[in-house]
Amino acid sequence: MRSWRRARQLLPDANVALISVAGHYAFEPARQALEDGCHVMMFSDNVSLEQELELKTLARGRGLLVMGPDCGTTILNGAPLAFSNRIPPGPVAVVGASGTGIQELTSQIARLGSGITHAIGLGGRDLSEGIGGISAARKLDFVAPDEPTRIIAFVSKPPAPAVEARILEVMQAIGKPVVALFLGGRPARRDIGNVHLARTLDEAAALPVELARVDARASAP
Repeated sequence: MRSWRRARQLLPDANVALISVAGHYAFEPARQALEDGCHVMMFSDNVSLEQELELKTLARGRGLLVMGPDCGTTILNGAPLAFSNRIPPGPVAVVGASGTGIQELTSQIARLGSGITHAIGLGGRDLSEGIGGISAARKLDFVAPDEPTRIIAFVSKPPAPAVEARILEVMQAIGKPVVALFLGGRPARRDIGNVHLARTLDEAAALPVELARVDARASAP
């Protein structure tokens, strides 16, 4: 579409906008989509840090999600967006600030015989000091009450230390098991309450599958 307004006229009931234009032009349609009540996935890159912060702050105030900028992978209710695979349904929700990390995690979860509810990208800068994990916190809050989601898996590029600590606090407030992988890190502790800290992508995929099986056995009559 040539404009957000034209797209909205053609699909008035849509609630997610995928923005894929040159980064210089991405901010305005993303802002318009948020103001119209749509979640936004920004495939576009080269969006300024200031614009990203403004969009994510606007989304937080409206109870909406911003995925990106530079978010290439998201799966919502089984629907793959942008550069995503078709993954079987299952009990694991994946949240990530690493598109290739999400791709690998979801593929391994499927190979291990399980599946996902959602796989939601954040954009690679979300856990930087400048953005502060705004989307990470929002998306964890988004999947936490989702009934089909029994386990949450989280993967990100190396975060700013203060942001990592903040996101771990959000995870600990969730009443479900969370498996977290901060790529490149070597956590001294492996468990912090309900949060299980993985060291590799293999661990980050295998552990939520096993936790989901334990949960299913415990819930069986």
